[in-house]
Amino acid sequence: MTLMDLAKNQKAKIIALPRNFELAEQLLEQGFVPQSEISLAHKAPWNGPVAFRLHNTKITLQQQLAQQVIVDIV
Repeated sequence: MTLMDLAKNQKAKIIALPRNFELAEQLLEQGFVPQSEISLAHKAPWNGPVAFRLHNTKITLQQQLAQQVIVDIV
């Protein structure tokens, strides 16, 4: 399951980041650390960005990137 599969307000734990080192490093710097709890806050229409709640803040990602982050439902 990926971040894009989450329903609004559904909680999950991050299991794995993208295989691309640069993308993974960028996500780590933003707080996307494996075993962190994350939930979907908002999906923009027409393939727009997706907002997530992570460490008491909202962070947006492009859908393409969110599809590469593997999560497990809490």
